[in-house]
Amino acid sequence: MALEPAVIAPVVNHPSLPLDDPGGLEISDEDAAAVAERVAREGLKVRAYRFDNDRWCTGQRFAAYRALLGDAFDGRVLKAETANTNPPPFFRDVGGCAHSVVTAHLVDQDGHPTMQARNEIIAFLAERLGMRAE
Repeated sequence: MALEPAVIAPVVNHPSLPLDDPGGLEISDEDAAAVAERVAREGLKVRAYRFDNDRWCTGQRFAAYRALLGDAFDGRVLKAETANTNPPPFFRDVGGCAHSVVTAHLVDQDGHPTMQARNEIIAFLAERLGMRAE
């Protein structure tokens, strides 16, 4: 999506694809080069979030994003034990690990690490989109 000029506040939450390559990115080499060039040219910053034990969004994947985007990539890793322990059935029964930082595994309590992540995302979007965060 970062190839689209209208995207000025990219946030990548727990990117899982490709499922068969834990360190891969779901993007062609040509598109990856174009994204890296756009990020450098326009000074875009890319926020990303994952849990430390996520087997679908691995540390290798975050390393691949950092290799592609350099310092423009701000990958944040939360401890798995901070995840909601009672997510919806799919995430509990099929996912098998803490995965969805600001949705299924969000703990809706002020000051909680997942809520802090949500608030950081909102502030980032508001700043990049020229809005006032509330």
